Amino acid sequence: MVGTLFNTITVAIGASAGLAMGTRWSSQLKDKTFAVIGLFTLAIGAMMALETEAPIDLFLALVLGTALGHGLGLQARIDRWTSEASKGFSEAMMLFCLGSMTLVGCMEDALMNKPNLLIIKGTMDLISSAFLAATLGRGVLLSSIGVLVFQGSLTLGFVALGEGMDQALIQELSALGGVLMLGIAFQLWGIRVKGATSWPLVDALPALALLPLIRWGHDLLTTLLWTT
Repeated sequence: MVGTLFNTITVAIGASAGLAMGTRWSSQLKDKTFAVIGLFTLAIGAMMALETEAPIDLFLALVLGTALGHGLGLQARIDRWTSEASKGFSEAMMLFCLGSMTLVGCMEDALMNKPNLLIIKGTMDLISSAFLAATLGRGVLLSSIGVLVFQGSLTLGFVALGEGMDQALIQELSALGGVLMLGIAFQLWGIRVKGATSWPLVDALPALALLPLIRWGHDLLTTLLWTT
């Protein structure tokens, strides 16, 4: 949990600094910083997404996961919960908690007692949270609690799973996180889906839970076809 605690503290410090400096920055500088963060997020997301070796599994997970999330009303509930005072919470949570560094970092911290990757990630988040808080508001500071809960739960989950998790599945989960990060980049740029007020990224989160089941079904079907 050392890496998660470090990451939580860096987000809190960075967001606090961003809130303190936010009023001193011009709107043009904020807009340009916003655009650059979106560009970097797009690049990282694209690199992660291209690592997939089973795009059809990712596609099915995204479609079915979004349908499930919509049925549960996840995005609508988050939108109601995140008031103006907590604006930026969902965007920050997506940015800080999705990605290969979060997944692999929590795994190494849990299984090998190596917080190195999360410490690197926390240093990056220190800078990102400052810019995001200056642009999006106090929700970014609130996201430090979300980072603690999410990454802490993920680390404890890996402790429970042990070392038996398939490396290929980790790679596909990372690629799926990359696809969602592409949506974050567009959202940071203010690009909207036609007929929607925002990208339905929260509704798509169940895809992360469905992907292992879809991969299992895919592997089972492939085995049955090869043996008949």
